[in-house]
Amino acid sequence: MKKWQVVLLALFFVGLATVVTAAPPDPGSPQPQGFQKPWAHHAFGSRLNLTQEQKDKMRELRKRYEADNHDLRYDIRLKRLEMHKLFTDPKVDDATLLAKEKELNALQLKLMDRKAEMKLAWRKILTPEQIQKLDRPHHWHHHGHE
Repeated sequence: MKKWQVVLLALFFVGLATVVTAAPPDPGSPQPQGFQKPWAHHAFGSRLNLTQEQKDKMRELRKRYEADNHDLRYDIRLKRLEMHKLFTDPKVDDATLLAKEKELNALQLKLMDRKAEMKLAWRKILTPEQIQKLDRPHHWHHHGHE
């Protein structure tokens, strides 16, 4: 019986850590935190000397990204709520909790892949000289975000 309690407690903390670290961005921020800011043209546009055409292309890509991922972000929020309800129900078994955790992880991975694709699309807009300027740590570590 004690082993069962330890396993359940461990799963609870794993789930809690997942919910805390994967919390949605600040509601006051319209962009996905940790992604939009360091790549947005306003964050490095002046240092990279982006043309207006480059800024417009980046803005369009960002709008498309936000629209394309609206439903996915909603699904992630719902899955987090489901996880929370399951973790607080003492009748739920380990297999159910792990299955729901895998579903949430799959959705989060899908969003991460889409973010990577967006970064690659933005990178294609830059010139080779601008890409080299991205090597400066200031562009990648904006206010503590990577």
